[in-house]
Amino acid sequence: MNLKSLFDIRATNYCILALSILANLTWSFFALLTAYYAAGTGIASIELTQVALMLAEFIGPFAIGWFCGWLAFDDRGTTYGLIGALGSVIIILFTLLLTGAIAILLSLAALAGGFNGGIITQYRGGRKKE
Repeated sequence: MNLKSLFDIRATNYCILALSILANLTWSFFALLTAYYAAGTGIASIELTQVALMLAEFIGPFAIGWFCGWLAFDDRGTTYGLIGALGSVIIILFTLLLTGAIAILLSLAALAGGFNGGIITQYRGGRKKE
C-alpha cells in the first residue's frame, strides 16, 4: 500500500465516499458545537474540553471510516476513511485555525482515526484452497 493509492478514488463507490465526507462534516460540526457550549457555560474546564474534543475527533472518523469501508466491501476502506476524514479536517481548520496548535492536533487525530477505521476493513486472510 503506497500513499498514492490511498487517495486514488477511481475504484471507489462515489456514493459511499460522499456519505463518508458528509458524515465526517456533520460529526465534526456537532462535536465542535458541543465543545463550544461546554466551554462557554463552564460545565467543564477548557483542558477537559480539549481532551474530549480530541477523543471525539479520533473516534468519530474511526467509526465512520470503518462503517463506510464495511459497507462498500471493495477492499478500499482506507480510501473511504482518509478522504472522509478530510471532511472533518475542513471544518476543523475552518473553525479553529486561529487557535493554533489545537487545530493541527485535531486534524491529525481525525486523519489518524479515519485511516485506522478504514484499515480494519482491509482483507488480510489467505485464500481458501479447494
